[in-house]
Amino acid sequence: MGLSEILLILVVVLILFGPEDLPVIARSIGKLVLEIRKATNELTKEFQSTINTPSNIINKAFEQTTAPRASEKDTDAPQSGAENPKSDEELLTYEDEIPKDPLAELPLDMVSYEEKGASR
Repeated sequence: MGLSEILLILVVVLILFGPEDLPVIARSIGKLVLEIRKATNELTKEFQSTINTPSNIINKAFEQTTAPRASEKDTDAPQSGAENPKSDEELLTYEDEIPKDPLAELPLDMVSYEEKGASR
């Protein structure tokens, strides 16, 4: 709405209701607008809580399932001054994970690394 439209509406309201009733009407309209804003904010909060509820439930469940594991890891971790009993399990090293060259078992006259561009 432009300025001229607002002035036209104000003149019509002033003519219809008079200068005595104009403050009462303005106060009533202000209260009505305030109530509408409150209702709108309450509805917005209700919709947001409804939308956020499933994700909040999932997050709480995730935290509950991971929290015991984290505390178990903290209690199971070896302490620096405590004795550490030797286990019967053999630990793997990096060298154990490197695959062996299957061509290394063949005679050298059968395998030529130079043709492939690789060096031995």
